[in-house]
Parts: sequence; C-alpha cells; structure tokens
Amino acid sequence: MMSVLNTKTRFVVVFTILACLTLSLANCAKSGNKADKPDVEKEDTRPLRQRYSTAPQNWPKANWYQGVKQTELAVFISNPKPASEEMLVLGKALFFDNRLGNRNNSCASCHVPANYWTDKAIVAAGGGNRNSPNIQNSWYLNGNLMLDGRAATSAQQITLAIESPHEMAGKVSDLPKRLKAIVGYKPMFVAAYGNEDITEEKILNAIAAFSNSIESGKTAFDDFVEGDYAALSDEQIEGMHLFRTKAGCINCHNGPFFTDLEYHNLGYSLDFDGQYDYGRANFTDKAIDRGKFRTPGLRNVSYTAPYLHNGTVASLDEMVDLLIDSLPQLQGQKIAGTLSPHIKKLNLSYDERNALLAFLGSLNSSRPGVQPPVLPQ
Repeated sequence: MMSVLNTKTRFVVVFTILACLTLSLANCAKSGNKADKPDVEKEDTRPLRQRYSTAPQNWPKANWYQGVKQTELAVFISNPKPASEEMLVLGKALFFDNRLGNRNNSCASCHVPANYWTDKAIVAAGGGNRNSPNIQNSWYLNGNLMLDGRAATSAQQITLAIESPHEMAGKVSDLPKRLKAIVGYKPMFVAAYGNEDITEEKILNAIAAFSNSIESGKTAFDDFVEGDYAALSDEQIEGMHLFRTKAGCINCHNGPFFTDLEYHNLGYSLDFDGQYDYGRANFTDKAIDRGKFRTPGLRNVSYTAPYLHNGTVASLDEMVDLLIDSLPQLQGQKIAGTLSPHIKKLNLSYDERNALLAFLGSLNSSRPGVQPPVLPQ
C-alpha cells in the first residue's frame, strides 16, 4: 500500500514539474518571439491630403538626418517685441536716407521693398563680392546676422554696412554731427526718445528697430497649418511631403522661417571675383568653418533670386535642380573645406521636382507695399 502511494505521489510531482516546465518554455518562446519580431508599424495608405489635414504633430514622420535638431515646420510669427510707432518712423527715415554714407546710397539701396527687400543683383549694388541677403524676418536671426554670422547684434550689422567700403563707405562716429545739421531730424528724435540729443547708439537702435519690423507676412502654407486645408493644392501637399521626407530639405530648412540658423558648406566657395571666400571661417578663423554660410530662410524664396552667397544661381528652378543633383559645381567653382553631409543626391522624378517647387511657392506672401518716406530737411 505504501509503495502504491509513493508511486502515485511521485507521478503527481513529476507531472507537476513537467507542466511547469512546459508553461515556462512556452512563455519564454512567446517572449523571445516578441523580441525577435518587433511590431511593424502599419503603413498609412491614406491620401496625402488626408494625412496632412491635421496638426503638424500628427503629420507623417519626417526624414531627419543623424545629429539634426528636429524642429518641425511652423506658422509665421511676428516680432514679439515691436518698437513704438515713433521709433519706427525715425528708423524708416534713417533706413532710406542716403546721407548716412558717402556713396549716395542707403540701406534701402540694397534692400528694396518692391523686390522683397533685395536688390536682385548678383552682388551688392555698392560693390563687394557677396549677394545682398533678404532681410525679412531678420529679428528671428538672433545674433546670426550677415551671411557668415559675424555680427552678433543689429547695431553691429548696421555699423558694418555703413562703414564698409563696398556698401555705404561712411563712418558711424560722423553721423550725430551730420544729422544734427538736418533740422527736421530733431523733432523725430524727440518723439522717439523724449529728447533731441542725437547719439550713435540712438541712430543705430532706430535703424535696427525698423529693420526688425520688416516681416514677410502670412502665406497659403500658414493658412493650411492653421486649419484651412483647402489652402494648398494636391501638388503643393505632395511637395511639402517630399520636402519633409524623401528630399530631406527639412534638415536645414525648418521652423517658422524655414532655417535652422546653422552654417553649412554647399561647395560654392569662389566669390564673384573668382577668389576663395571662406565664409564663416573669415570671422571665426576655424578650419572647420571654411566655406560655411548661414542657411537662408525660404519665405518668399521665389522672389529673391539670384541665390547663394555669390549670386551664381539665377533661378529657383536651377537651385532646386542643383540640390537634387547634390550641388554639382558650376564652371570654375571649387570646394573650400568640407562639403556638408546633408548634401545628398536625391532620386526625385521630374513630377516630384515640380511638386517641390509648387510647395516653395506656397511660402510666398504679398509684395511689400512700403513707400519711401519724405526725408527730413
């Protein structure tokens, strides 16, 4: 009897152990399968219009390159610190006044309102070897002023422009005496500053205030992001998708003004005179900065040709074609330093290229209606 019980007991124990082992192995196998075969994200086959007709955080995932700060495209924003109307009136007069320099030109000579604040020249109208940048939304540059970023403040940038022999060829220290001799400026300084004392600092600050008030304005893209999902055509939406994914444009052109505010080497290193222009390295004296220039914003990009720091690309179609083909060098162009790793050959079809151009057109706003002021006498 005792032997039979022991046999039954042993059977129960063995059965229990085997059951536990079987369950344990099954769980392990199940767990292992999950680790070996991660869940695959289901492909979204909805039309692009439907996928983008939602808040940006719900858009298809962008094609971000390694090490890039991921900043999504965003709607236009205005300068959060606008100057007083009196300061803007003074700053505008100074911006358009050709008496601040010694070449009978002004800030407005290179930054023409009707031309979306550019001069449409290959290089600055006053001379030199660089293209005049678009100054719309310059308040957003946050210390990255000039194409190579050598000006940390608006006052520094304006000083460089006034005193450059290639631009206005003047001297800021001469301006207080010069403006005091113009009677009409005194009440304008009183209105802006509360007294008629005219100083270098006040002059520069007033011009900076007006410069930082120059904005591009709302676009079809902004309307779309804010919920008007009929604001963009199907082709423009396809272009936006390509901009964020296959073409990878978003890696440099992102945020509300389509610029990462970083400096990149695109390979076009010769200036207008055929000499090397080392870009940011001229200012930092660092070999790593050779050939680097600040990423331009893309609002109103259709209207601000020619492109690149040396004005060598005449049209937006040509610029996009060069980028698609990984920026092959134009005749005589050479690379100084190291080409940006973001520059990649893109396998875009002709239709995709046209869709990309159509999207860039959605970033255009109405032409500035700014009229030159009547200058004080």
